[in-house]
Amino acid sequence: MKSNHKNAVPLTGALMFASASAWAQVGTDAASAAASELKGFAAPALQAPVAFGARWGTAGVGVYGQTCDCNQDNADGSLGVAFGLGDPDKYAALEVTVAASSLFGDKGSGDGFGEAGSIGLKLHTNLPGYASFAVGVNGTGRWGGDAFRDANRSSTYAVASKMLPVGPFATILTLGVGDELYNEPGKGGVGVIGSAAFYFTQQISVLAEYTGRFTNAALSVAPFATFPLTITLGATNLGERYGGDVEFAGSVGMGFVFD
Repeated sequence: MKSNHKNAVPLTGALMFASASAWAQVGTDAASAAASELKGFAAPALQAPVAFGARWGTAGVGVYGQTCDCNQDNADGSLGVAFGLGDPDKYAALEVTVAASSLFGDKGSGDGFGEAGSIGLKLHTNLPGYASFAVGVNGTGRWGGDAFRDANRSSTYAVASKMLPVGPFATILTLGVGDELYNEPGKGGVGVIGSAAFYFTQQISVLAEYTGRFTNAALSVAPFATFPLTITLGATNLGERYGGDVEFAGSVGMGFVFD
């Protein structure tokens, strides 16, 4: 079963520069963390949205892949780019993501790579206590065939995230609500979204999440401490809901800092 989240490319590890200084307060050297925003940071979620995001001067690219019974390759995914506008520490910042779907082609929609996709927008602000709040929409500005448009409707959400120390470790907790793909199929109103990521170090996290439809789990690793490359591997639909099987998913994201 396809999870219909191809329009939301995960870049949350590579783009979480705002959280590097927060991590410094719970187990690393604060002076060195403040010296550079170019940090490796493991992801706090696989598919569920989080409130932390990109600011002016940061950008990222990412690729997401997932097993599915949707084409001859039994796999599909998306490729995306993201950038930030504004400063979430002073007022707010807008993260813009453009994602092209159907990396392997889609037998259901007939769209090839780049022939279908969408835009995501997230307005976020940082709060005291290493927390953040965001409202956003995924799947807006869609292009592609009717089948893709029908399966990937615009989904709005509001989430709050907070980093908490756990002894020498840390966690990032996120809770929020969303509609359409973040809610039960065919049900009006909003569904509950949540995720919890436990960080052994800034570079390694294990996470669990509920997207409003699916329960997922993953391991995320940032191989290099001073370079924002994030690799996340996990399993989706652990509850085998809607007659679907557990599927395997992974993402690779890389961030950039510029003046």
